[in-house]
Amino acid sequence: MAPKLLVGKRLSEIKLFKHSNITARAVVAPIAAITMAALLYVYARSSIHAAKRNAARYRAADGGQVSWYNESQRRHGVLEKPEEPNIIKQLFFGTRDETATVAPKGKGRSEGEQLLRSRKVKPVDS
Repeated sequence: MAPKLLVGKRLSEIKLFKHSNITARAVVAPIAAITMAALLYVYARSSIHAAKRNAARYRAADGGQVSWYNESQRRHGVLEKPEEPNIIKQLFFGTRDETATVAPKGKGRSEGEQLLRSRKVKPVDS
């Protein structure tokens, strides 16, 4: 015996089992919510990782420190942008390229700051 076609019935009226109140809408709604939540989670995670990779690449191009002047020069076409690695490959296999490495920090001070600190006059104890 072939199943009856459900022509003209609404989704809320279609019962999945003969003697129960479980309708198709009661099953589809949670599945749709879980799917949307999973897609939002994946999108948020991937965009955060992409932003971190880009920041690390630009920091490495500027010598280990963020330079807003250099960033402005790049956006106006004066300086070249850092090389863009294969994004799809990084998405699946992670970052293993050398441009994303950050220079090690020495007590959080740049060379210019260390030079200024060395030239600073120290008070004489009297």
